[in-house]
Amino acid sequence: MDNLRIHILPSAVANQIAAGEVVERPASIVKELVENSLDAAASRIRVRIEQAGKKLIEVDDDGSGMGKGDALLSLKRHATSKISSAEDLYAIASHGFRGEALPSIASVCRFEMLTARSAATGSEDAVRILCEGGSEAEASPAAPRKGTRIRIRDLFFNTPARQRFLRTERTEEAVIVETLRALALANPAVGFRLDCDGRKRLDAASGQTREARIVAIMGADFMSNQIAHSEVYDGVHVAGFFALPTHHHRDGGRMHFFINGRVVRDKQLISALKAGYRDVLFHDRFPQAVLWIEMDPAEVDVNVHPAKREVRFRQPQSIRGAVVNCARAAIEQMGQQVSDATTSQALKAMRGGFSASRAASFRQPDAPSADTSTLQRLFSAPADAESVCEPQLDYAAGNLHLGMPLAQIHRCYILAQSDDGIVLVDQHAAAERITYEKLKRDLEKGPLVCQALLSAADWQPDAAMSAWLHEHADALLPFGFEIEARGEERFAVAAVPAMLAGEPPVEMAAELAASLRSAGSVAEGRSRVLERWLGNRACKGSIKAGRLLKTEEQEALLREMERTANIAQCNHGRPTYVRLSLNELDSLFGRRG
Repeated sequence: MDNLRIHILPSAVANQIAAGEVVERPASIVKELVENSLDAAASRIRVRIEQAGKKLIEVDDDGSGMGKGDALLSLKRHATSKISSAEDLYAIASHGFRGEALPSIASVCRFEMLTARSAATGSEDAVRILCEGGSEAEASPAAPRKGTRIRIRDLFFNTPARQRFLRTERTEEAVIVETLRALALANPAVGFRLDCDGRKRLDAASGQTREARIVAIMGADFMSNQIAHSEVYDGVHVAGFFALPTHHHRDGGRMHFFINGRVVRDKQLISALKAGYRDVLFHDRFPQAVLWIEMDPAEVDVNVHPAKREVRFRQPQSIRGAVVNCARAAIEQMGQQVSDATTSQALKAMRGGFSASRAASFRQPDAPSADTSTLQRLFSAPADAESVCEPQLDYAAGNLHLGMPLAQIHRCYILAQSDDGIVLVDQHAAAERITYEKLKRDLEKGPLVCQALLSAADWQPDAAMSAWLHEHADALLPFGFEIEARGEERFAVAAVPAMLAGEPPVEMAAELAASLRSAGSVAEGRSRVLERWLGNRACKGSIKAGRLLKTEEQEALLREMERTANIAQCNHGRPTYVRLSLNELDSLFGRRG
C-alpha cells in the first residue's frame, strides 16, 4: 500500500478549525447561544459575562430544553433539529441550522450545559453535560429545572494564539452589548437581561411592543425623532421606524435590519438605506433606522456566512428598491416633523435649556405612545396598498404657508409673520434645497441643456483620470458637459450645463468625473452625482448667508419654498426654517391667557 500523505483530521482538530469560523470573538458565542434560546421559544433570556467573556459566558433561558440523548447529540458536528434535508436550506425559518456552533464552541473552552426536556418540572429529564476542550462529552443527572443554561469558561484556554487576537475587555464587552441589543430589538416579546462583571448592561421586560422595545434599546430620543412607514415593492415588504435627517449619527451602528425576524448586518442593506437618505443627509453622517423586512425565504440565502451575519439575495435589486423606496417615502412625510423638532430645540434654547453638546440633535415635543404597535398595523396593511400611515401634513405642495416677510436678520435669516405666529428661515439652507430640487428635476427629465463655451477650457487631469475619460467621456453628456480629448492626458471642456454657466467649468467637470468614476459604474454614478456633485453645485449656486435681500426677494424665496419638495431641510440635512406659534410665543413671555 502507498505511503499516504493525506489523512483525516481528528474530530477535536476539525472542531477547532470550525471554531475559527464560528467563534470570532466572545460576542459570536453570545449570539449563537441566544439564538438557540430563541429557537427554543424562550420567553426570558439572561446572559452573564465575566472579563468580557474570556472568563465566563453564561446564557440561561426558560425555553424547551433537551433530554440526555439530544443534549449529547447537540455536541456532535452537523447535528441539528432545525433542518433534515437539502431542500430545507432554501426555506430557513429558524435562527440556528448549521449544526456546527455548539461543538465548535465546546472545542475551545470548558463547557457545561444544564437542560431538561420537560418545560414543566424537568424532574425526570434534567441532565448535566460537561466537555473540556473538545473532549468526549460526559453526562450526569442534574437537579430539576426549566429550560437550558450553558456556561462557557476559560475561552480559548487550549488555543492561546486565539486569545492574542482579542481586543481589550472594554471593546469586547461593547460588542457583546451591541449584539444583545440587536437581538432584543428583533424580539420584543422576549425578555433580555445582560450582566457584565456584576453590572447590569441591559434589562428589557418580556411582552413589549416594538415601540416600547425601541425606547428601551435606542432611547426615547429616537422615538421622538422618527416616523413609521411601510412599503411593498416587488414582493418585498419593508416596515420600519426612520429617524429624521436632522437626527443623524456619527457611524452606522444605529441602523438595524431584520429579515424574516433574523438579525442581519449586510452591506447591501446599509448601502440601500444610505441611498434613501442621500438627498437630505450630511455626506459623512449616517441615518438611524430600525427596519423589519419580510420576504419569501426562498428568495434569500442565509447560509453564505459561517456566523450567519451576511445574506445573499436572489433578486438584490428588489430588496434595494424596497428599502430605498420605503426610506424616501418616509422622508417625504417628515416635513412637519422636522419643523416641529427644530422648533422644540429653538424653544429650549430661548428658555435657557440649550446645551452645546446637544446642538445637532433636534427633538419633537412629545414621544409617540408605546401602547399600540405601529409596526403591527403597518405589516397588517393590504399587500397591494401603495402607501401606509400617511398623515395629512401641511408641508405638501400648496399647503405650506410661511407667511409674509417682516425683516432680514444679520443678512442670514428671514423673519416672516404667519397666520398663527412667526417663521424664521435660514436663507442659504432654503435656497440650497430649492436649487437642488430644480437641478434634480431637470436631470431626471433627460440630458441637461448644454451651453457652449466661447473658448474651451483646458483640462489636464492625472493619468488615472485621463484613462477613465478616454473610455467614458460620453458619461458626462447627460449632465450637460462636452469633453474633447486633445492628447493622452489633455482634454478640453467645450460645453457646460446652461443653468450652471457661471460656475468654473474645469472644476465642475473634474468634480463630476470624480463622482462618476468612484461609483464603479456609470449607472451607479447617477445616484452618486445627485448626492455629491449636485449637492455641491446647489450649495455654491444658492443665495449665500451675508447677502442683503430686498423685500420682494425675501417674499419670492418664501413662495418658492412653499412649492418645493423636502423643503424642511437642505440637502446636507440642516433645517431650513423654524415655526413658532402664538401660543409658544406667549409661553416664552409668561403670557398664560
